[in-house]
Amino acid sequence: MPREALSDDRDLIRAFLDGDAEAHRVLDGWIAAALNGSFRSIYCERDDLLQEARLRVLRNLKAGQFAGASGLRTYVHRIARNTAVDRMRIAYRLKRESISAAATLEWRAAPLRDQSASLIAGDLMNKVLAGLSASDRGLVAMIFEQQLSCAEVARRLGISEGAVKVRVLRCRDRLLKRRRELLGSEGVARP
Repeated sequence: MPREALSDDRDLIRAFLDGDAEAHRVLDGWIAAALNGSFRSIYCERDDLLQEARLRVLRNLKAGQFAGASGLRTYVHRIARNTAVDRMRIAYRLKRESISAAATLEWRAAPLRDQSASLIAGDLMNKVLAGLSASDRGLVAMIFEQQLSCAEVARRLGISEGAVKVRVLRCRDRLLKRRRELLGSEGVARP
């Protein structure tokens, strides 16, 4: 199908779902453009990301999830970027788990004074957390321990993503204030 005939989003979707090579080239170009440059930390997985984003686009279009509220290009771009962000989160969690495993090994091999320093830091953290409300402790657990995104926390709590972000900032301020109180260092600059 010639490119001129693919000007309308609905025509492009129809051609893409019918397997038209030109329609596939157009959407693949949009996906590649969305992934170029912004995701250097996972660049080695670029081909996998392109394929995964292409599959997500295909599934969504087959399911009729494109409502037309934005242009098709914007819709495809958003899917591609979300695919990359999801992959980055997975990579971060895997890295964090491997760091945690390495830290456990270091803990076992560390000299007694290092273990003592870690115990003191853990004790301080427990005291800081004990000074928070149950809802703040739950929020800290979801964000920092479970590594959930603000969107995931919002879905779990049944509130907007913006409200979650505000709560996280306020909770962070309360954590820092409580830490300063426990350390007796009111003059410490805020990070």
